[in-house]
Amino acid sequence: MPKIIHASIPADQPSKVAQFLADLLEGEAFPFPPGGPDAWVAWAGDSSVQVEVVRRGALLARGPDEAEWQKTDTAQRGSEVHLALGVDCTADFVINRAGAEGWPARLCWRGGDIFPLVEVWVEGAFLVEVFDPLQRAIFEERVTRESWGRLHEPA
Repeated sequence: MPKIIHASIPADQPSKVAQFLADLLEGEAFPFPPGGPDAWVAWAGDSSVQVEVVRRGALLARGPDEAEWQKTDTAQRGSEVHLALGVDCTADFVINRAGAEGWPARLCWRGGDIFPLVEVWVEGAFLVEVFDPLQRAIFEERVTRESWGRLHEPA
């Protein structure tokens, strides 16, 4: 079965962000040297999810033999990408935990009323969408390849 093996996100404080994600995933955070200087990794408690957290401004570039980490002096706070995580804790826990870090978090409905989630703006900059069990069930019921295809079929 296809599966995303891992994802990486940028952070000013990779260890702190990795610990936050590990808390939501009921897992652990560790240093992760393959992810570049100062990288950390957050593991879910059941090892099903792995999120690498890399220093903001450390860019991946195509090296002669393999990908290489390159530092840039023009790190951006915004991003073209985001991450969505399904967790076992409640939306209130997620919002409160993000608030304890000083990060914006809020309950949202995507597409007006298609599905709910919690937006967490990690370090006020990077979007992590978090789905508690109820939100995830609604998402998985309403957003499937088949249902999305029906929405976009030619008339």
